[in-house]
Amino acid sequence: MNRKRIYVCCGTGIATSTVIVKKVSEFLDENKIQYDISQCIVSDIPSKVANKKPDLVISSTTISADIGDVPVVLGRSFLTGIGKDKTKQEIQEILGF
Repeated sequence: MNRKRIYVCCGTGIATSTVIVKKVSEFLDENKIQYDISQCIVSDIPSKVANKKPDLVISSTTISADIGDVPVVLGRSFLTGIGKDKTKQEIQEILGF
């Protein structure tokens, strides 16, 4: 299986995205998925996607910019714990494992 490219973003690219990166990384490691994960600011997503298209974007907030056909998952459940299993299932379906 080839490495999955994932961007995780939040408003500042620091606080909430760091928590989401940690929890998503643990989830992917548990499932033996190879990945490259980067965190950034929501406003940087369009340029990052244009530069290197990811397999998935996980965001703590809504992304209003057009990023084409790149799938986006709302990652708030990794912060609150509410609906986390559903979010994990979404990630599994998108990444195909």
